[in-house]
Amino acid sequence: MDEGGVLLRIAIVGCGQIADAHIQEIRRIPGATVEAVCDVNYHMAEQAAARFQVPRLYTDLGRMLGDVRPDVVHVTTPPRSHLPIARMLAEQGAHAYIEKPFTATAAEAEELVDCATRAGVLACVGHCNAYDSAFLRLRRLCDEGHLGDVVHVDTVMGYNLAGPFGAVMMGDPTHWVHDLPGGIAQNNISHPLSLLLPFLPDERPVVSALGQRCRPARYGDARDRFFDEIRVTLLGSRGTASLQFSSRVRPPQMYATVHGTKAYATASLDSRTLRLVHGASMPGPFARVQWAYRDRHEAAREFRRNLAALVRAELHFFEGMHELIRRFYLAIQGKQEMPVPMAEALRATRILEEIFTQCDRRAEEA
Repeated sequence: MDEGGVLLRIAIVGCGQIADAHIQEIRRIPGATVEAVCDVNYHMAEQAAARFQVPRLYTDLGRMLGDVRPDVVHVTTPPRSHLPIARMLAEQGAHAYIEKPFTATAAEAEELVDCATRAGVLACVGHCNAYDSAFLRLRRLCDEGHLGDVVHVDTVMGYNLAGPFGAVMMGDPTHWVHDLPGGIAQNNISHPLSLLLPFLPDERPVVSALGQRCRPARYGDARDRFFDEIRVTLLGSRGTASLQFSSRVRPPQMYATVHGTKAYATASLDSRTLRLVHGASMPGPFARVQWAYRDRHEAAREFRRNLAALVRAELHFFEGMHELIRRFYLAIQGKQEMPVPMAEALRATRILEEIFTQCDRRAEEA
């Protein structure tokens, strides 16, 4: 945020695990202060307020909005609640930063965007991985023409069902994530989708999706129903893209590869590195040596970059979230364009719905 920017009063609704990251990243932005937290569970709101020294806590959103009059509310509640909360925020003239997925359905997304537009407020979906520094560097390579025309984009997300969030979800059949049409995949797949959409601008690309359940069925409830392996291809007017979501690949990681007419590049969000590949220009066996040398040069450059960032204490886990929030606050102040326009959030939600509709239909036909 511009150091000379106006002060922004921020509130948080939903005090689960991800709310901690929001509060921490908001506090790194000059001029933004977290004035209140809200959760229907008093103890959740209480612990968040106590740990982060937030002055006010609430269990009633309407009361919080009336008392605090926040400029921005970060919505970190389950997706099924996003639309009704966004309605209340719009009525009070508050802007909204909404955790992914934007909404559970495309119809809800359309209503949310319409509501915000009519009220003259902004709603930003939390596609924070698209603002990771490695991916932003990849975008710059494309914008500066180093890759040529984009031909194809690959995005991959590995997910560990035994990881911190996965274990909680798999241990609780009533967890809110099971209420999503696509289950755990829908809660996460918007991340790799957000990495490919900038290169595939078509409003309605042709979607082909296949979902698989590769884990053994053992619960007899919602935990057996979601797809743990998903493959998606998208066909646009000027290029193609593929998306893979997998609970089996190891190590679980997320990366995007953009193939162009001059070169290709891969951004890894886990190692926070960028690899630019031009191939080799030398003939025969010399090409193998040249190719390996160039790969070594790319790896050495990224090692030095990350080592320097480590020394400067800049390798923050949620750097993408921080950058997206920062840009959203600037957009609220009219100092730049929306980082993720509401129309883009709506486009992503429509594509997500098509993905899971096709996965369900093909599973029924199999």
